[in-house]
Amino acid sequence: MKNIHVRFTFFSLAISLLGVAIHVAAIIGGPAWCAFFGAPPQVLASAQDGTWLAPLSTAGIAILMGICALYACSALGLVPRLPLLRTMLAGIAAVCLLRALALVPFAFIHPQLINVFEVVAALTWGTAGIGFIAGYLMSKSTLAASRA
Repeated sequence: MKNIHVRFTFFSLAISLLGVAIHVAAIIGGPAWCAFFGAPPQVLASAQDGTWLAPLSTAGIAILMGICALYACSALGLVPRLPLLRTMLAGIAAVCLLRALALVPFAFIHPQLINVFEVVAALTWGTAGIGFIAGYLMSKSTLAASRA
């Protein structure tokens, strides 16, 4: 059972690192890359106008995804145990799963906006959420073993 937890946690780590890379690439690549990766209209307009909204918001998301990757690494034992490990893993999992599940009501409210990118993004977020749950479960058993 632990092996499957490790695999799913590695998936969440990989998804987080890919998210960091995509957001950094969007900053470097400029407006065309922002458009390709589906940036919201106001962020795309900021990138085209050269204002600070696009690079700052994109960098902020990259930093948050980097923090998610660090917590996945901590759950896997690749870095020392981070503060509030279990709490953060549970919170990150909840955010990921909510983002994935948001596709369902969004599809009913705005069906014209549902496309392949949105479906793939929801599946990716859902997989990441499952991976962070696996990391949480793994860290729980590691914590119990270290106390024994």
